[in-house]
Amino acid sequence: MNIEQNYRIGLTTQITGIRPETLRAWERRYEVVKPIRTEAGDRLYTQADIDRLLLIKKLVDNGDAISAVANLNYENLEKRISSCKSAITSSGKNDLNFILLGKTILDKKSLDSMRLNMIDVVQDVRNIKSNYHCKIDFIIAEVQTVNQGTFKNLQKILKQSKATKLLCAYDFGKESDIAKLTSQDTGTTSLPLNHSEITSWCSSNFPNYLQSTSTDRLLTDQDITNIVAAGSTINCECPRHLGDLISKLTAFEKYSSECEVRNTKDAEIHKELETTSAKARYLLEEVLIKLAKVEGIKY
Repeated sequence: MNIEQNYRIGLTTQITGIRPETLRAWERRYEVVKPIRTEAGDRLYTQADIDRLLLIKKLVDNGDAISAVANLNYENLEKRISSCKSAITSSGKNDLNFILLGKTILDKKSLDSMRLNMIDVVQDVRNIKSNYHCKIDFIIAEVQTVNQGTFKNLQKILKQSKATKLLCAYDFGKESDIAKLTSQDTGTTSLPLNHSEITSWCSSNFPNYLQSTSTDRLLTDQDITNIVAAGSTINCECPRHLGDLISKLTAFEKYSSECEVRNTKDAEIHKELETTSAKARYLLEEVLIKLAKVEGIKY
């Protein structure tokens, strides 16, 4: 057994976005995958397990009940994905898919806030596949030292992965060698990885990245708290009432997305509830922003 080519549960949940407790429940109830066990009893997931879980996660997120897709083989999962591809790819969030070639651990919560999907994590370039289940927008390739041969190696990685672009994260290197890495397809950043530098590079290289959708949050919870607090000083109750409504809709939106579903129809209605409450919350956030501007409230 080659331990290096398998993933422990922590990294598996980061790559797939499936919470550890959910993954364990799916294994126990439906045997969605059968991870290898070490002598110590730790789970180890293969790349095939990762690919399968990513497809299942997409289908469940799109409204399928886990019981309806858990026992489908890989070929049928792909067919099901293809049959509802337009629905899955029309989320409007313009998320980017990337592969990490390196040792840095990027947590799922941060990646979600950055609108990035980590499709795979590999430490050996030979383990990068050329047929991932989705388009790979870019690769983050970590290198200790930049030298004259680095650019050529990066181009090989791009060709192998079929990614659109590559961001090279380095520890050391001459300025002249580092400068040569900046091209239409490649960029550079220094290690350790910095979230803001990654998002800045993505914004510069992918025009639609981070564009808002009709239901994105316009205000953070703290923004709303600040507006409501300022509203009390001008003797206006509207900010408080709007803040309460937005808070309740946000909570219901989250509840609908996490509500346990019993079948496909149940999943569909809960998805509709989530979408509708998100639209209503978005409209009220727009109104609250307009009210804040009229009243001169800064947040």
